[in-house]
Amino acid sequence: MLFVKGWRFLQAGVLFHLWILEGSRVSSFIMILLLLVMVSLRWRYRMPVWSVGLDVMICFLYFPITDISYYGLVLPIFELAFRGKWYFSFLLFASLFFTPSASSFLFWYYFQGFFFGTFSWIALKNQQKYILEADEQRQARYELERIKLDLLEANKKASHHAELLERYRISRELHDHLGHDLTGASLALQAYEYVKNPEEANQLLQEVRNRLERSTIHLRDTVHNMTPTMLIGVDSFENIVDQFQQVDIEFHKSGDMLRVPAHIWGWLEACLKEALTNVARHSNATKVEIDLQATDSIVRLLIGDNGTVQTNNSTGSGLRGLQMRARSLGGSLSVSRDNGFLLVGVIPLDKEG
Repeated sequence: MLFVKGWRFLQAGVLFHLWILEGSRVSSFIMILLLLVMVSLRWRYRMPVWSVGLDVMICFLYFPITDISYYGLVLPIFELAFRGKWYFSFLLFASLFFTPSASSFLFWYYFQGFFFGTFSWIALKNQQKYILEADEQRQARYELERIKLDLLEANKKASHHAELLERYRISRELHDHLGHDLTGASLALQAYEYVKNPEEANQLLQEVRNRLERSTIHLRDTVHNMTPTMLIGVDSFENIVDQFQQVDIEFHKSGDMLRVPAHIWGWLEACLKEALTNVARHSNATKVEIDLQATDSIVRLLIGDNGTVQTNNSTGSGLRGLQMRARSLGGSLSVSRDNGFLLVGVIPLDKEG
């Protein structure tokens, strides 16, 4: 700590001042020089606690020679208190009973050394505590980001796996039922060209009719099973827009929306809901423009209003969470309140779509 280093050298300066007032004796100068060497060593290195005993021994050796040695005890008093050994500092106060120049000034001089040492010790412990808490919070944030990335990657893999399973189911349904009946109908029509008996020809035509009817039924059932029971993708996006009645909304979309995967649709819908909520709560807007674009490489969402009043100029936790999710998806989300509320989000798309 810079404060501790400055205090040590300040006390050394006080000792030099007392040395000048005493008459600049050589013995006193040597004692001050030895204490200054210990101060310099502590400034450069982290000395062990037992090294404070060297300061005490230097001062005790010079007790019979110069009264400055009593003032020099303030350095070990400070060091012991700074290292958390404040109870040893009280033992050095006993030197007040053996010095012929004991005074209230010397007592308060010792006390200020003890006070600043204890204050520095408490401040250092709190600093270390705050650093530890900051490191733990930083590690927790990194771990949370890693978990989010893992969840998003798992979501992408699950979506891709579900898509493959659905493709396989549809192909199996078409092959096992529709393909079989259509192939049988085609063979019956080919045989019809060579049949001369009218009765057999009618039977073949009836067979073709039955197979085509079954094929129609299977095709209708397959298409019905493919129809989702809940809105997804751009349909869900448009449904959110339609249900928002507070202001007029002008919605534009362009590009192939089928290229946008399910996990990105979840982020887009969250951005739309958060933006519309902010417009309803914090803006006097009468119109909102929404532009959704899907290209071969990116999907871009722009939401802006014509509001002039913004009572909430700070980025809330909802928008901060969406920005973190955007970064985890490899994109970005920016918000501007210079001319109404404006939200722009860009997410890159996989090459395979």
